[in-house]
Amino acid sequence: MHLVFYRTSDVFAAEEALQDANIATEIVPTPVQDKAYCGVCVQIQESEIVNSKLVLKEFEYQEVP
Repeated sequence: MHLVFYRTSDVFAAEEALQDANIATEIVPTPVQDKAYCGVCVQIQESEIVNSKLVLKEFEYQEVP
């Protein structure tokens, strides 16, 4: 599951918040070909989506499979 953000700074802030919550993350290129998004996103396991939503409730992002 990819978590796609509008700003690169949000990607890294989200990665830090998720890692602090013991959710494994990886920064990868954004799979969406839309210029509204930055070029990188956070990748997590699908099984962590519920937990990640709790951690990232203050962030604006989209989930992309």
